[in-house]
Amino acid sequence: MASDTIHVYDTWVTGKKGRIHFDVMTTDETTALKLAKEYLVSIGEPTTSVTTKECQFCHSEPLFMFSPEQQKQVKEKGGFIVPMPA
Repeated sequence: MASDTIHVYDTWVTGKKGRIHFDVMTTDETTALKLAKEYLVSIGEPTTSVTTKECQFCHSEPLFMFSPEQQKQVKEKGGFIVPMPA
């Protein structure tokens, strides 16, 4: 993947302890949903549903705006998560 642009998917889900808000930074909707599910599992919310209704394309950003570590995650995993205040 050699994209210079990253898409921001604004994600709001309701978990066991209430609302969870995070952005998925990636290149396509399929990867956004996969990364969102992996993130929910990693924070102890494996049963929380996430679909295109909760995980919606918001806008795009140039990839160079992100840290080298975040850019590396895009190359290796297809994207990364940015936790947000709910």
